[in-house]
Amino acid sequence: MISPLVRQLAREHGVDLALVPPGPTGVIRRADLTAYLERGSDRPDAGPARIAGAGAAGRPSGHGATTRIPIQGVQRLMVERLSTSRREIPDATTWVDVDATRLMKTKDALKTARPDAGIGVLPLLARITVAGLAAYPALNSSVDTEAGEIVHHGAVNLGFAAQSPRGLVVPVVRDAHAMTTTELAAALRELTLKARDGKLSPAELTGGTFTLNNYGVFGVDGSTPIINHPEAAMLGVGRIVDKPWVHRGKLKVRKVTQLSFTFDHRVCDGGTAGGFLRFVADCVEQPAALLADL
Repeated sequence: MISPLVRQLAREHGVDLALVPPGPTGVIRRADLTAYLERGSDRPDAGPARIAGAGAAGRPSGHGATTRIPIQGVQRLMVERLSTSRREIPDATTWVDVDATRLMKTKDALKTARPDAGIGVLPLLARITVAGLAAYPALNSSVDTEAGEIVHHGAVNLGFAAQSPRGLVVPVVRDAHAMTTTELAAALRELTLKARDGKLSPAELTGGTFTLNNYGVFGVDGSTPIINHPEAAMLGVGRIVDKPWVHRGKLKVRKVTQLSFTFDHRVCDGGTAGGFLRFVADCVEQPAALLADL
């Protein structure tokens, strides 16, 4: 399979790869392309370069050349998970708008009190999610189709969506249930940096039991994501923006976000899913309520 680098070099030199003789492996390598270019006018096809995607008269068609990108490594892992999820899981989604004003004030207060801890919105949402799973443990589970069993996991291995050079990945914070908010913030920060640098190990991308997806960073309000197989649920958080909101009987401008919850209908019904989502929403609106159980 021809590498993206070779295809890029071919485009830059206006070379149709169909004219380049492959090496002994039968695959066109960079060395084969370089040798072809160095032969110059000695090539059997010497003359104007044949550009892939050009029109009949040699004019550009207005579109780039067709390329094929190998699906491999981390990307292949994600493709397989998502494809399996869509085939196997009967998923459903429920959502609610919430007033996140107090959550943002809590974040600012923690930044002032503990600037070294780096506790932002995501760690606070992770803290709330872990508390929600303690209240609704049925959602921290997976379905073993071969054994015909629903597996309730004792530990919360919290996955979260992050961008990497290879696209979206889901690093996993292991034993998130046993961490303080400061420890959660440190773990999330470390894995996010590794994702951006493309340095996540396979072990750091597997073993999750629940996923938190903060798609608000992309500037969108809502989503119906595909569950990260073999997990049974995913909590999504949209962007936090100023919106008119009725607060204490008066119309005010508040920090509002949308929470969405996608779940595997095999592990629970709408009552459990709604209960979890309402728990999370209440904690977002009243973060201090978490202190009663910590």
